[in-house]
Amino acid sequence: MRSALLALPLLPSLAGAAPLTLYYIEKPPYYHTEQGEPTGFLLERTRAIFARAGLDVRFEPRPPKRILRELEQQRPDTCSIGWFKTAERERFAWFSRPIHRDAPMLVLTRKSLIDQVRGHARLADLLKSGLRLGLVDGFSYGELDGALKSARSLKVTAPPTQTVLMLAAERIDYTLIDERELPYILAEAGLQDANLRTVRLPDIPAGQQRYLMCSGNLDPSLRQRIDEAIEALAPKP
Repeated sequence: MRSALLALPLLPSLAGAAPLTLYYIEKPPYYHTEQGEPTGFLLERTRAIFARAGLDVRFEPRPPKRILRELEQQRPDTCSIGWFKTAERERFAWFSRPIHRDAPMLVLTRKSLIDQVRGHARLADLLKSGLRLGLVDGFSYGELDGALKSARSLKVTAPPTQTVLMLAAERIDYTLIDERELPYILAEAGLQDANLRTVRLPDIPAGQQRYLMCSGNLDPSLRQRIDEAIEALAPKP
């Protein structure tokens, strides 16, 4: 991937400018640390974006709450990778053009409940079924947030791995999961051989768009360079 960047026409770097700091959370395969190095398909896409923009960067892992706190404090020349855009975050941060759209989420349940779950043609019906839904507290499920507020659910103040462990332990009956992330979550939880199954439901909307989220005081000229690089590297129809 990095060698391919050498073929890209680059904008001139800002002479003498300190590198921008790019925070990322540990969320494989999107962005994570492997053998001490930052990697992941969306992190590498971000690396290409900043190379195309002619901006030097350094990557640092951070917990999500700390990233939000530092951006709220308007720490200069900082960005973070792969965030969902919300009205609350737009109060203190600048969002780039979108850099990725997630696939629709899947329902994850136990094998013993698969027939009950599949007995509901839509997520809207499943949410009324009385089966216990586990959700990650503080996580935005995009267009589903409104419907999920009225569902019988248990909010888990822990990463998705903990939610999946609770599902396997029969403390909840189903959850919503990112298909790309699921193999890594199961491996981290040691549940590769667990009797868990996924279900696709037609009324689960397309996944959310992910953005670069930067400090609200990021220089307008840098914002423009970043957005132009995103547009230049976007897949052409």
